[in-house]
Amino acid sequence: MKKNLLLGSVLLAAISAFSQNASRPRPTGIMNAKLIANIKFGDEGTPSNKINPIKPTAFPVRSGSKAASLTTWQSITGSMNIYGVIIPYTKPLQWNDELDAVSFVHRKALGYNPSPVPAATAANGAMVVHVTTDCGSHWDSTCIYTNDNFWGRYPGGAIYNPPSTPTNTDLSNAYFVGSGPTTGASTGWIGNFYASKKLGTGNYNNAPSTVPNAVQVMPTGGPFAPNVPSRHDFACYAFSATDDGKMRVLAGITDDGLSPAQDTGIMLMTGTFNSGVFDWAGKVFHPPVTVASDGSPNFTSRYIMAWNELGTVGYIVVMGSRLGATGSNVGLQPIVYKTTNSGSTWSLENGINFNTSVYADVKDRLEPVDVDSTLKIPNFNWLEGMDCAVDANNKLHIFTSLLGHTSSDPDSLNFINQYTTEKYLWRHTPGRMPYLFDFVYDGTNTTPAWSHMIIDSMSTEGPGALTTDRGYQDNPWDMDPSQSNQKVRIDARIQMSRTPDGQHLLYSWTESDTSFTNTQKKWNNLPNIKARLYDVSAAALSSTELDLTSDASTEIANRAMYGFVSPKFKLISKTASTINVMVPMTVSNSNPYAQLTANTHWYSCSSLPFARPSTTVGIAENTANNAVDNSSIFPNPATNNVTVKVNLVNTSKVQIEVLNTVGQVVRTIQSQGQTGSNSINVELNGLSSGIYFVTIKVDNAVSTKKLVIE
Repeated sequence: MKKNLLLGSVLLAAISAFSQNASRPRPTGIMNAKLIANIKFGDEGTPSNKINPIKPTAFPVRSGSKAASLTTWQSITGSMNIYGVIIPYTKPLQWNDELDAVSFVHRKALGYNPSPVPAATAANGAMVVHVTTDCGSHWDSTCIYTNDNFWGRYPGGAIYNPPSTPTNTDLSNAYFVGSGPTTGASTGWIGNFYASKKLGTGNYNNAPSTVPNAVQVMPTGGPFAPNVPSRHDFACYAFSATDDGKMRVLAGITDDGLSPAQDTGIMLMTGTFNSGVFDWAGKVFHPPVTVASDGSPNFTSRYIMAWNELGTVGYIVVMGSRLGATGSNVGLQPIVYKTTNSGSTWSLENGINFNTSVYADVKDRLEPVDVDSTLKIPNFNWLEGMDCAVDANNKLHIFTSLLGHTSSDPDSLNFINQYTTEKYLWRHTPGRMPYLFDFVYDGTNTTPAWSHMIIDSMSTEGPGALTTDRGYQDNPWDMDPSQSNQKVRIDARIQMSRTPDGQHLLYSWTESDTSFTNTQKKWNNLPNIKARLYDVSAAALSSTELDLTSDASTEIANRAMYGFVSPKFKLISKTASTINVMVPMTVSNSNPYAQLTANTHWYSCSSLPFARPSTTVGIAENTANNAVDNSSIFPNPATNNVTVKVNLVNTSKVQIEVLNTVGQVVRTIQSQGQTGSNSINVELNGLSSGIYFVTIKVDNAVSTKKLVIE
């Protein structure tokens, strides 16, 4: 076993393992996130290993955000188990704007039979692509990879459209290209697959391409491809396709001399079209980071990457403790490489200087290190996912949540404080929420070159996977007995998307409405997808926070597990008041939640309406105006009572008034709102049937919504 993988358990570290003596008691102990990263998730077993699955309780299908009521979801395909979609850093769902085609690569469905028929143990390693050109009304599918010895896992991929003048708009001239790591009968991750296949009539079948080199397997032990300088594994991070015809994916370079084995470098793999297939070349990056006493480098094997549409400007981002950093800069923070010539050369860029007063608002939301109450060190938290995008001005945006490091010691940078008996990583109190940040790099490598804004906050965090993990009992997935009753981790799926011109950016994540979680716990076990939109030309964030799943079918509402959002989305219309966009999205789940049996992939590309920003400044966090604008009432129509949902960033008083059509106040409710999602019940007994208006007041902000009483 030799690969850092997201699926490991959240293990508690003994105090004796901590390299510094704390000057104050730890809340409930500390978590070592490095142990999670260094645990490999082994072979998933077979459906016959199933034990009693946990049947989830039926929950109301509403959340505290403004629901995108036009969002519709359809089941498009499935996979033999859930494991192919659990890593948020892969990019299996992609929209090609030139062909207006969406592709989704996944491990094969239970009843799908590739040709040639694979061995039974290798069957779930076959990779299938679904393609649509009409927003999902019709789909074609084709198999791109199967191998009896190298079983595919965690795929990513995109459509290759040959660069041409005029631009090609015929899908039959295009190819699908994908990659991913491989495992096999022996333990460990033994290589990577790279596969391509021409699309169009006659090629939508159940057999990979037989064109020489259309399917390539690169074992980690070699031999390597001619332009791949060394071993690499897990070629599944941040798969991208750009208009210069390049296909790119990030992988790790594993040094077996470390125990447990860890990545000691990064490999950028670039595919170039050549006579119907792709030639792959690798470039090695060794981030300049500190090294722990066990010889392991202090960076996290969760790489992100983003390019502009032309493929000329690109960024590779790895979170590490930069060599020579001091004070608040020693944490796991962005180490950025940039190219302006399509990857021919790369430069190491300056990092964020958290020692300056510019970032006081960021550090105000973090916990200090244990030995110095005046020192706060931002930790870019990969546990909930993170992503990046390049905007119209070739600026880099990094979308992430933050935690405070417990220690500044190189041996202890992955140690994180935990709070309450639930062992939360955040306190979940005002100012100590899981805030979502956008850190923006202007690409100049000067000082200051970085800026930031707070996009939103989350009310929940992901539960763990093992019986000893935080939140395990509230994790709704069943247990895999072949993995010591291990479940699968749940994360916030923090992702970014952009329009092809980079003028609009979409931030998306999942969180749960704690009004409906078990005793209002802060575990993200009833996830819904949330989204916000940023207008680059206006330099402003829309006031709208959309909930993209709570109004969907009961198979999706509060069950938006393991979702992906396409790295690019379509601008439909832009008026003086509204920006409408079409965003391809998937969700993958089962009912009941079962790891090893057939899981369903759901798809949506509905039109999403965001309020157009009216100012030219970034929004620091949800204001009172945002809270009331994004509030909702349910049910509507109503009979005996109605629930008003308001999501607050800070503790605030909430006043609710129900008015009749002549403006008379017929009900008044005052409530002390708490940080996060608030559900306020309003009794309607005694009110006659008809149309009413509900005003919601938070501080000086007011919003009025129509209510029908039956």
